[in-house]
Amino acid sequence: MLRSIGSVTVLALLMVGCGGGGGGVVPTPTPPPAPANYTVGGTVTGLTGSGLVLLFHDSNLSGGLPVSTNVFTFSPAVPQGSAYTVSVGTQPESPVQNCVVTNGTGVVGAANVTNVTVSCSNVAGYTVGGTVSGLVGSGLALAICRFHSHRTHGGWYDCGSSVQITADGAFTLGPAFPPIYPSYPDRVEITQQPSSPAQRCVVYNASGIREASNATGVMVACSGFAYVTNAADNTLSAYGVDATTGALAVVGTPIATGISPYAIVGTESGEKRYAFVSNQGSNDISAFAVEKSAGALTAVPGSPFPAGTDPQAMALDGSSHLYVANAGSDTVSAYSINGDTGALTPLSPATYPTGKGPTSIAFDYIGGFVFVANHGGSNDISVFSNNGFNAGSLLPVAGSPFPAGGNPLSLALGAGGKFLYTANPDATNPSISGFSIDPATGALSSLSGSPFLLPVSHYIATDQTGAYLYVTSGAGIVGYAIDATTGALTALPGFPVAAGANAYSVSVDPTNQFLYVTNDGAANVSGFRLDASTGALTPMSGSPFPAGNLPGFLAAF
Repeated sequence: MLRSIGSVTVLALLMVGCGGGGGGVVPTPTPPPAPANYTVGGTVTGLTGSGLVLLFHDSNLSGGLPVSTNVFTFSPAVPQGSAYTVSVGTQPESPVQNCVVTNGTGVVGAANVTNVTVSCSNVAGYTVGGTVSGLVGSGLALAICRFHSHRTHGGWYDCGSSVQITADGAFTLGPAFPPIYPSYPDRVEITQQPSSPAQRCVVYNASGIREASNATGVMVACSGFAYVTNAADNTLSAYGVDATTGALAVVGTPIATGISPYAIVGTESGEKRYAFVSNQGSNDISAFAVEKSAGALTAVPGSPFPAGTDPQAMALDGSSHLYVANAGSDTVSAYSINGDTGALTPLSPATYPTGKGPTSIAFDYIGGFVFVANHGGSNDISVFSNNGFNAGSLLPVAGSPFPAGGNPLSLALGAGGKFLYTANPDATNPSISGFSIDPATGALSSLSGSPFLLPVSHYIATDQTGAYLYVTSGAGIVGYAIDATTGALTALPGFPVAAGANAYSVSVDPTNQFLYVTNDGAANVSGFRLDASTGALTPMSGSPFPAGNLPGFLAAF
């Protein structure tokens, strides 16, 4: 009986809701009250110095609070239920003190939090220092950075005041104090790279600073190096790079590789640098550790590492994974990189099928897509998603492979990864194909007017900003401006610029100041100063620079 009455009641309500009789109005539910807001604060003891700053982080990552009294309260208030963390952002000075937070993490309840305590004491600060080498530019700045824990975000490093470094030699930073969290020591970071001329310095021995005593072992290396593969000699030529002119100075004797070294790429992993070389003739990858200040190469334990048949182009997704195009196997090999040793370990699966004869590979750092040019007859581009930077495994993109021009040999990304270009060095109708990249899926769509009937004999490359495309053509190089909206190519004035016999590959250094062309018919390297505002190239004094037989590719560090 009760169940029957309930059914009638529901039917009646439905009839009212549909205009079926009755004049009742269903009341609008009253929304629940918003959570109450409460402040987080506490007390400070022992504070005699000035400059103390406390940091407050909740789920919205709020800011900091200068403190000069014995009581503090963060503003604004935060909702009940918010997880929070309070930490020291800047320690007091005059006199130097070390302040420690107690009860610094928690969840806001139904009242203001007032039990955070900050205890300050006069303790000896320790200095952190080391040496700088290879510095030519001005503006290099270093700072000591301290780890701060966070309840929900894991933690972050907060850097203190930067110190300008003006010359090679010893430097000192400080004072520093015992770490707030013993398991997370402080570290030194570069807060500004040098300019005039631009340099890219690297910090070594930067971590593990625990301030038990003055630290003196930090090394900052600003010297630049370049390496060129010599296919007929089975070697690498090594060079020092002049930071002002870009000129190459031969360093030592050529380094042995596998048989017929082809491409070379380099990466940084923490405080270490590694170079990887694909060896076409021995079907493997040579791996080298790069010495920090002189650029000497040392074979990585286990090198060389097996690859597919005829490994050619390579690409990195940063410092975690290496991808290799195997032209004879019609595959891409994928490896993880051991950051401590540089050793390569095949992923699972270790290879991925491509089109015919893959010869070039490019990685899009923004979208995480891998593009492979198939030069061996399928005339297309295979596209993969790397399934997240940490995973490294490849997933074919829907619609892949995408049609390209005749025998696409080389790839280059332009305009910050918006566009992809292929060099199609057909003997009769050479061209460059252009594609827009779908940022969500990685799918390729041909640009209006593509393929562009432009002279190209071998490889192409863009500058570090993606504003200009450079193309080898015979014994010279041609430059084009890339339209950032449409991807259209416009010939730059002053080109072609003479290079050397059978100009082969193009490389731009990490500071975007210098461009190099390997001339495999002349056994040398042409160097140019790159004007980033116009794309113009000016030959370097002393260019061309000697290389081995059949120089193929250059990597600059």
